[in-house]
Amino acid sequence: MPNAIIDLAELLARVENDRGLMRELLLIFKDEFPGHLQALRDAVDSMDGDRVTAEAHTLKGMLSNLAATSAADAAARLEQLGQNREISKFQEACSTFENVSKDLLLQLDACMAEVHG
Repeated sequence: MPNAIIDLAELLARVENDRGLMRELLLIFKDEFPGHLQALRDAVDSMDGDRVTAEAHTLKGMLSNLAATSAADAAARLEQLGQNREISKFQEACSTFENVSKDLLLQLDACMAEVHG
């Protein structure tokens, strides 16, 4: 996939080419991601640096495990802003993360179909 957010080859290598396991990981992510994204939005809206840091850290880990580097980097940016209490930058960084996340979720279904194949 050109301009892929999830590096499918990397993810397959991480699960030792076990497509069933990869599909299971993608399903778990798809189930858990919306709740974490909403929690991040809520933290950003309330300008709570500790919560932004915690939620962004969780999302960064989830995305790193999926070999979704650009999305993990966007979450890391939010984590850093939360740690530094740079509240004025929360909204813009969250918007960037949400844009990457939209592309990620679109690709997720394509990845699931591909590994099912």
